[in-house]
Amino acid sequence: MPTGLLSIILLALLAGGCGEREFEPGEFVDAANEEGAGLVLGESLTSITEDVEVFALTFEEGDEPAGGGGHEHGGGGSLLIAGDADSAAEEYERCEDTVSLTCYRAANVVLYFNAAPSDEHVANVDAAIRALGDE
Repeated sequence: MPTGLLSIILLALLAGGCGEREFEPGEFVDAANEEGAGLVLGESLTSITEDVEVFALTFEEGDEPAGGGGHEHGGGGSLLIAGDADSAAEEYERCEDTVSLTCYRAANVVLYFNAAPSDEHVANVDAAIRALGDE
């Protein structure tokens, strides 16, 4: 296959994966858990930013697979649902400017964790985010 044609096909595939998809909180957690994230969506929290919903987020722990009824682990973070991908990118940049948080973004979702990327739970989230990006 000619290199130019291969480049066009790859760009089309990437553009298709980066579309205007927007997640709802439960929908994102379910999708991430299908990829092994082990997340538990908590209560709605107060947001100081207009057009951003914030939810508590904890990690599932136990012998059962993610989403399988284990109990919650005390650690966790926050899940932000922005109005669109551009707003999520702004929230992600704010998160990245902090020293003590580990941040991830997928479409209109931003995840904030008070844990190092090497933490086992956060490593599972990292792998899940990467897998969702490959869809």
